[in-house]
Amino acid sequence: MKKLITVIIVAVIASASVFANDKSIGETAQQKLRKEIIELLERPHFKIEKSSIEAEIEFTLNAKNEIVILTVNSDKDIVENYVKSKLNYKKVNS
Repeated sequence: MKKLITVIIVAVIASASVFANDKSIGETAQQKLRKEIIELLERPHFKIEKSSIEAEIEFTLNAKNEIVILTVNSDKDIVENYVKSKLNYKKVNS
């Protein structure tokens, strides 16, 4: 009985460390991708009336590591067009 409890404890500790490691790797990749997207979107060619503008962007990455824009939702059409022109089919390193 003692051996069974020891085996279970070892299995739980081993599986917990595996899951903990996966989480940090995913966050690092997300942070790198976020940084690249921010760099691609810098310096718009139009004047911004507000101090900040929000846009919800849905995208995916294809096999060539290119960003494929699925949808862009914003109050301003010019923002939607800008995001699409700057990001769609741009290659990323992440």
